[in-house]
Amino acid sequence: MTLSLLLRILALLVVPVALASLGYHWHWRWFPLLELDEPPALLAYGLTLSVGGVGIGITLLLLSLLTLHRWRRQPGQLLVFFCCLLAALGGAFVTKTLAKLYFKEPRPYVVWLDEQGRLDGDHFYAQRESVREQWLAEGLSRVPEQQIPGWLKLHWQDEVNYSFPSGHSIAAMTIAAFFCLLLAYRGSSPWLVTALAGWAVAVCYSRLLLGLHWPADILASSVLGVLFGGAGAWGFVMLDKRLGS
Repeated sequence: MTLSLLLRILALLVVPVALASLGYHWHWRWFPLLELDEPPALLAYGLTLSVGGVGIGITLLLLSLLTLHRWRRQPGQLLVFFCCLLAALGGAFVTKTLAKLYFKEPRPYVVWLDEQGRLDGDHFYAQRESVREQWLAEGLSRVPEQQIPGWLKLHWQDEVNYSFPSGHSIAAMTIAAFFCLLLAYRGSSPWLVTALAGWAVAVCYSRLLLGLHWPADILASSVLGVLFGGAGAWGFVMLDKRLGS
């Protein structure tokens, strides 16, 4: 595990996400950009689901099997591997949670609904989460399905906390950095590493397109995710060497 490898993975993951911030400064509005009842919006939702609930468990299982398939087997290796992976994800989760409470940035969909007169954005975040969900459900009940489909209304109601940073993005980037580094370290196909990085970047953009986050949210999450994932991958490589010595 070398610094140059970490920097290459950092560039592969973070630079594409940084382009979203440039577009925003050029007055490019990521939301509402898609027709939310069309297949591209459902694709974005599917990407979001890959790091939420059951999806993240399936993603971690598949990537773990893929990564450890050709790794030298050693006693205690699986325990060390999953401890390093979960420590990286746990650190990212704690950081995300504390940052949301500190920055208290409203979500794009809240701002958008407020502009349309369907939600009282000035008082929305002053309420408890259960009240926010109720207010949001009432505001969305007057929005036709052709404008906002039912699945997105439900998803927004599950995401009534603050915007900065993005939990889905930081999870995807932590996972991608961890596994990209290990796969590259073991000499796996560059196409495989690139595909995994592309998935993580796509997850970040799905959060923009569905109105859940701002470009700054996913950019900060990408940097943090790479740092946590990189630390986890480095820790596993170092401990794995000790197991084999």
